Amino acid sequence: MEFVTKERLIDPYPDYKNWRENNPIWWAEDVNAWVISRYKDVHLVLKDPKLFSSAAMGERDHEISLPLLTDDPPRHSKLRAIMNKAFTSRAIKLMENEVRSMSNDLLNKLDISKPVDIAHEFTIPLPISVISQLMGIPFERKDDFKRWSDALTGTGSETEIEKRMPEIINMRNYFLSLIPLRKENPGDDLISKVVNAEVDGETLDDNTIAGFNMLLLIAGNETTTNLLSNMLNHISYNPNIWKELRKDKSLVDAAIEETLRFDSPVHWVSRRATEDTELSGQIIKKGENVFAIMGSANRDSNHYENPEEFRLDRKQNKDHHTFGHGIHFCMGAPLARLEGKYALEGLLNRFEEVTPLKDAKNQRTSSSMLRGYHHLWLNLK
Repeated sequence: MEFVTKERLIDPYPDYKNWRENNPIWWAEDVNAWVISRYKDVHLVLKDPKLFSSAAMGERDHEISLPLLTDDPPRHSKLRAIMNKAFTSRAIKLMENEVRSMSNDLLNKLDISKPVDIAHEFTIPLPISVISQLMGIPFERKDDFKRWSDALTGTGSETEIEKRMPEIINMRNYFLSLIPLRKENPGDDLISKVVNAEVDGETLDDNTIAGFNMLLLIAGNETTTNLLSNMLNHISYNPNIWKELRKDKSLVDAAIEETLRFDSPVHWVSRRATEDTELSGQIIKKGENVFAIMGSANRDSNHYENPEEFRLDRKQNKDHHTFGHGIHFCMGAPLARLEGKYALEGLLNRFEEVTPLKDAKNQRTSSSMLRGYHHLWLNLK
């Protein structure tokens, strides 16, 4: 059985349910890895970096290494420390006004006299605007940043790595070109922090710096873009949710968390077993890779009541695995939630109805890992 299929890219959830119930751990020949689908097994894999190494994340289909994502302790801990101060609760709090302003600016430009491609006009540019400011790079190059991110993550129209590699190289070269500039004139931006950081008394090499910034760019825009588009897609087909949110905006945070659980923007990560271990009766041998399917774990009926329902009153609404778990928990999660909050509030304040465009040519991402939309047409009234 193959892990990646066209049908599963459209809607993976029926297969996820079947796996959890009948085949919770199985070997996928096309990705050369064990596929793990139940909440308890995914949780164990994510929380134990000694038993399940992140090295496998660096060996998918290109030679560009992304620090943090592919590192284990102690190197991971030292690299993560570089960014920790940038994503503290206080730092995120200070960004509230700017994020709200960026969201409102984009929403005020929408032409709602006709159907709106909300992905192209709002859910893609908003996160790019925020991460561009944090990194100190020009938002005017948003099309480059999005194209590069799609090439690196494999979420664009090109799926073959050979055809994507030129854009990935362009992305790396761009960040390499900024290194001498930020060394000479450092600012308070994230790139300057990485360029001038020291680990064990030494600055990072140029390739590590470039990889670090490539990760910041894709993590800063892909996840939040997918969160927003998945949420708006589901709500557009369920008008009662929109009415309930307009009536009680205190439910906005619940809507964001339920979207993160119900239709995860990130569906899996890969790990490698460092020793023989057993999961749900299956022996995973040392050196074998596993795909931990967070998108499936988030709908496990052994953990969630009525997991196939989108519920604003869900009590267990923050124990999903969308942002990972343990030492690799996404440090940008508070920022993604903040962007989601002001994006949704801005939409609720402006529009009484959000409905899908009939026969729209919507376009989902072409990735089994990152689930969202490149184009999502809605009617806003």
